[in-house]
Amino acid sequence: MAPTSIHTREQARAQELIAALTRIKDLSDDQRQEVADDAAALLVELREEVERLSQQVRWLAGKPFRPSRENVPPGQLALELLDMLSGATGGGDGARGDDGDEGNDGDGGKPDDDTGRTPKPARTRRGRELPRRIVENRLGEAERTCPCCDQVKCEIGFDAQERFIHEPAKVYILEERRYKYACPKGCDAVETAEPSLPPKPIPGSMASASLLAHLIVSKLLDGVPIERIAKRLRRHGVDLATSTLNDWMGHAARMFVFLHTLFGRALLDSALVSLDDTPMPARNRGHPKGVQRGRWWFYLGDLDQVAYVEYTPDWKGAHPRRVLDGFEGDIQNDGYAGINPLFTADGKRTRVGCNDHARRKWVQALEQGDRRAQPVVDLFGALYRVEAEARGAGLDADATLALRQARSVPLWDQLGATIADLAPGAGKKSPLGKAVTYWDRQQPHLRAFLANGHLPISNAHVERQIRTAALFRKNSLFFGTVEAGERHSVLLTVLLNCVLAGVNPYEYLVDVIGKIAADWPASRADELLPRNWLEARQREDNLHGNSDAAGA
Repeated sequence: MAPTSIHTREQARAQELIAALTRIKDLSDDQRQEVADDAAALLVELREEVERLSQQVRWLAGKPFRPSRENVPPGQLALELLDMLSGATGGGDGARGDDGDEGNDGDGGKPDDDTGRTPKPARTRRGRELPRRIVENRLGEAERTCPCCDQVKCEIGFDAQERFIHEPAKVYILEERRYKYACPKGCDAVETAEPSLPPKPIPGSMASASLLAHLIVSKLLDGVPIERIAKRLRRHGVDLATSTLNDWMGHAARMFVFLHTLFGRALLDSALVSLDDTPMPARNRGHPKGVQRGRWWFYLGDLDQVAYVEYTPDWKGAHPRRVLDGFEGDIQNDGYAGINPLFTADGKRTRVGCNDHARRKWVQALEQGDRRAQPVVDLFGALYRVEAEARGAGLDADATLALRQARSVPLWDQLGATIADLAPGAGKKSPLGKAVTYWDRQQPHLRAFLANGHLPISNAHVERQIRTAALFRKNSLFFGTVEAGERHSVLLTVLLNCVLAGVNPYEYLVDVIGKIAADWPASRADELLPRNWLEARQREDNLHGNSDAAGA
């Protein structure tokens, strides 16, 4: 804007102010007092609005650095109210930080103690099953002689101290020599000893099953990038290029494709499939930005029975619809519209919503200064307390349903009435309005858990699995190619099923990679599934244990 126009505008505003003051001067005393009272009330409202907006700005400014959780600890709202009052009276920002950061207890969005979260049990001493080396310290006979009666003191016990000992990993070369034999007179063919070791997992390479298992678990479960794994190996005297390690990951993924297919079939045999997705970039030289924003999809069958992971180059609903084609059970999701065509008028599938997602929007409105969301958050907390009580008591599906009908249904009706009262005064674009809109659209799906004791209240069990992807994305940033994302999904599917089955992923991979390299028969592929593998291993251990006991 030109300087002359600014000057003209300021002159006009000054003339308007002079005219307003002149009109006030001509008013009577009563009229002046009325104007002063209106101005004072307007200033109070203005101060409250400025404080509310300031709190919202602080929340938005700190959002990128705040843990992703939605529960409000006890006393948190009281502290925020004190902050507002102290700020309005010139007392500063108080003892708390401006961003209101509450910390992160890693519960995947579940409410805390006052909102239904069950307290964690006391940590027990770990490592009791580890091998134990005992160092014994005894006194010599001269030191054990009693100075009073010259008798040798008897051993009556000992004091023990324990400590964990860490020995760094060892990397060595296992060389297999197959000796050859020939007749001294050359009258017969050369004889060579048969190999005693299983074939190499990757022909022509020096990769072993144990090294591949270490590579897979470190990268996908622990989130360690290939470059850091290569540095660790160099500390042990093994200098391997990152390109070589990436190639080995690709070979390992191709070995497990058939298991990935089996997990996909097992997913369709479930009664409930819960799914969620998370962004995962991948390099694409043909993309204008050089990086393509793909998605990592996570599926869980019957809460914790089977896991299935798939990577896609985009967020189209055709991908989950293809995976779930032919599935006739219930489907749980956060409201993603891409799977809407799966729910047809025949009612074969029930759509189950995620109350964690619904509750999160109300907590966000509360964190941004809208106190009207507090009763809704409290009612969600009461619902979660009922769920925590059912889990703590170990109730089956029928007992859980009876408890929900008795206690959760009245709470749900009260929740719906409370939100209906708030809806007229909530702007559509405000945080409260967005929470109301999500509730209105998803409410029939959100309440599905009230009619079936098998259904969970939220999709948090899938989000806990997505933490693995979040750690991987934080450390590795992106996939080298879209195809690499697909290969990593195959391996991550195997690892997550190991975790769900309570199987040590490293031990499983060492054993199964060796069996696959030795041409494991396709007709016995089911035996390599983690749960079946664990049962076979336990039967084998019991058999050896009984044999040892009989021999003794």
